[in-house]
Amino acid sequence: MKSIINKITAALLPLILVFGLAACSDVKTADKAVLTSFYPVYLIAERLVEGTDISLMNMARPQTGCLHDYQLTSLDMRLLSKSKAVIINGAGMEHSFIERAVENTGIKVIDSSDGLFGTEGEAVGHEEAFHSHDGHDHELNSHIWMSLKMAKAQAENICAGLIGLYPQYKKELESNKELFLADIASLEKLEDSENEGGEFNVISFNEAFHYLLEENGAFITAEIEIDENVTPTARELAEMTDSAGSLNVKAVFCADDNGRVFAETVGRELDIPVYILDPLTYTVSSDDYIKAMERNILTVSEAKNR
Repeated sequence: MKSIINKITAALLPLILVFGLAACSDVKTADKAVLTSFYPVYLIAERLVEGTDISLMNMARPQTGCLHDYQLTSLDMRLLSKSKAVIINGAGMEHSFIERAVENTGIKVIDSSDGLFGTEGEAVGHEEAFHSHDGHDHELNSHIWMSLKMAKAQAENICAGLIGLYPQYKKELESNKELFLADIASLEKLEDSENEGGEFNVISFNEAFHYLLEENGAFITAEIEIDENVTPTARELAEMTDSAGSLNVKAVFCADDNGRVFAETVGRELDIPVYILDPLTYTVSSDDYIKAMERNILTVSEAKNR
C-alpha cells in the first residue's frame, strides 16, 4: 500500500509544485496589482508608479469614454478580484458600480477626488461644479482630470493612497509625484502666457471640457452633452445659434465623437470655426497626460486669439 501511495505521490509531485508555485505567483501579483477605473486616472497613476514593482492595470476598455452609465463586465470583476486596490476618479463618476463591487472584498478604494468638492458643489478654483441643462441642475461635473488645478489634487490623493499600501515605495512615489506636479506647473505657466486679453464666448458639445475651457478664459454660453442616447433636436440647435449670434460666440468646441456633426452644423450656421479637443478618455488619442493637455491648451488659445 505504501508503495502505491509513494508512486502516486511521486507522479503528482511535479503537478503539485507547478500549481503551488502558480498560486504563490498569483498572491505575489495580486499584492502588487492596482487597478484604475478608466483611462484618465490611469494616465496620472502611471506617472506615479514609475520605477516601482506596482503592476498598474486599467479596467474600462479603450473605447469606453466616460463611465456615467458603465456596467461592470465579468472581465472587470476578475481584474478587481486580482487587485489589492482600485483607483477611481471619484466625484460621482464610478459611484453606481464600484462601491457595490468591492463591498466586503478587502479591496482598497483610492478616491482621487477626495477633498475637491464642498457640500454646495464648489470645486478647487471653480465657482461651481454642477452642470445644468435648461436651467436645471444635475449631478456634479466629474471630469476633474480636465482641470490642471484638480489634476494636481488627484495626483496628491493617488500618491498618498499608494504610499499607504506600499510604504516601501514612498521615496519613488513622492519623487514621481513632484515631477508630475512640476510638469503641471509648466502647463499652468503656458495657460497664463496664452490667456492674456480677457474672456471669450464659446459653445461646447462636451461637458468634459467645462473646466479646461473655464481655466483658459472661455465663457461657455451653451453646453450640450451628446452620446448615443441623447442628441439635440433641430429646435434646440436653432435656439442655440440664434442666441449665440447676439453673444458674439467665437468658437465651437467638441471631441472627435458623436457631437462633432452637431458642432460642425452650428459652426456653419454661425460661420465660426469648430475646434477638436481631447477628453483623454481614449487610448487611441492620448498616450501622455501632459502632452495631451498641452495640445488642448494650445487649441483653446488658437481659438481665442484667431
